[in-house]
Amino acid sequence: MPMIKARYPANWDAIARSVKEQANWCCQECGRQCQCPDESLEQLRSRIGKAKPRQYLLTVAHLDQTPANCTQDNLKALCTVCHLRYDRQFRARQRASLREWFGQLSLLEVTL
Repeated sequence: MPMIKARYPANWDAIARSVKEQANWCCQECGRQCQCPDESLEQLRSRIGKAKPRQYLLTVAHLDQTPANCTQDNLKALCTVCHLRYDRQFRARQRASLREWFGQLSLLEVTL
């Protein structure tokens, strides 16, 4: 699901960067080293010690799936692979929630 900025706090970018820095730009699930913003491929090679590193993006997951809940125990730095795997269990419910957020009514809640 794409990120809807309106559901996140105004300082989300700073919060997310802090979580990633605390994790040392490493996935907290699989241990995969991820590329820092503005880090060149050469710098990534030097930092992780691999001649041909794969370039993974580090993201921040809300463990309870609530974007407004940005407490440290609810946030986890995950590579995109692990983040998608983690979110898979929540996707169907999340799609319904987003449709409601955009104004689509649920057929189960309509009374005639």
